Amino acid sequence: MRNNRMFTAVSGGHFAVDVLNSTGAVLLAVLKEPLGLSYAQIGTALTIYLLIGSLSQPLFGWFSDQIRGRSMLLAAVGVAWLAVCFTLVALAPSWALLLPVFLIAPLGSALFHPVGAAAAASAVPDRAASATAIFFFSGQIGLAAGPFLAGALTGRFGAPGLLPLTAMALIPTAILLIASRDEQRLNNHADYTAPNRTAQQWTFVAIATIAAFVTLVALRSSVQAIYQSYLPQLFASRGWEPALFGLLAGVFMGTGAVGQIMTGTLADQYGMRAAVVWPMLLSIPIGLVALLTPSVPLTFVACAMAGLLIGGQHSVLVVHAQRLLPFKQGLAAGLILGFTFASGAIGTGIAGHLADTVGIQQVMVAVTFIIIPAALLALTLPGQHRKGKPAPAPVGD
Repeated sequence: MRNNRMFTAVSGGHFAVDVLNSTGAVLLAVLKEPLGLSYAQIGTALTIYLLIGSLSQPLFGWFSDQIRGRSMLLAAVGVAWLAVCFTLVALAPSWALLLPVFLIAPLGSALFHPVGAAAAASAVPDRAASATAIFFFSGQIGLAAGPFLAGALTGRFGAPGLLPLTAMALIPTAILLIASRDEQRLNNHADYTAPNRTAQQWTFVAIATIAAFVTLVALRSSVQAIYQSYLPQLFASRGWEPALFGLLAGVFMGTGAVGQIMTGTLADQYGMRAAVVWPMLLSIPIGLVALLTPSVPLTFVACAMAGLLIGGQHSVLVVHAQRLLPFKQGLAAGLILGFTFASGAIGTGIAGHLADTVGIQQVMVAVTFIIIPAALLALTLPGQHRKGKPAPAPVGD
């Protein structure tokens, strides 16, 4: 993978995209007083930003499928779009000029993500799960580094402090443009034949398998989103200091990124079913320990293990969605990413309303047991690919 220029280009682009994606909340917090913004204005702007970035991904995924052999170019456009928009946001003198540019910025992210996910898998087809896992790991690192970098720069220089980060995004943009030439050369020398798109018979088993996969994605993404959203709230209610439960939330997200690498490797070696089912089942007792133990050190260890086990299946499920739609790789990636974020947001909202009634710990314990039906649904995923036995050596007369 290290020698694959297209793969390294989209992985580096994912890091830059998610660095910029994660700076919005920090930037608006810095601009709150200078521009006289209310919390309602900031919250509305961030919500619309997330919705635009999520709901437009299937559309861009479909569009990328219509333009064969232009993945690197489209990915470069996505990174450049974000860089230009956030440059204008950093220099905007008023809210009226800042808001429209801020709200069109996520279109660059929505273009990049389905194109990049599809390109990462196709660039290393013999290790698609591992490649997709590394692709998403790069984005997770960007999401973790972005707020820290933006806070340090804008805290010292104000909104213009964001400009070094937007300039940094030009580096992966250039690399993606260079990789696009490699991609074009490969396409020119490849002998493409039209795929035999025979009519698919939508049998009961096929419909049930797809329904099981959709439900699996909704349940798994809801559990992960609820843990990420409410772990700080749970430990804040126990009197923990903000620095302590903030660190714990970071540990959960960080080990989730590592879990993607591990799960992708397991899926390539032992099949998707084993790579998803067993970590899910193991996460149930680990998650209960994290939620119920009074020991702070044990809580940190359990949360780290829970993040590793719960957060690692995302990339594998994206690869499976692409295999369900083999001729629509970009559309499949856009659909699965958009649905994952949307279902996680819905699950988080439902859990918040229930927590006001029965308590946050009771809700999170109940959510942990949702992993059981999710693991059962994961049994419908493909198992290990078994290679046929080699043909016997020819025997002489």
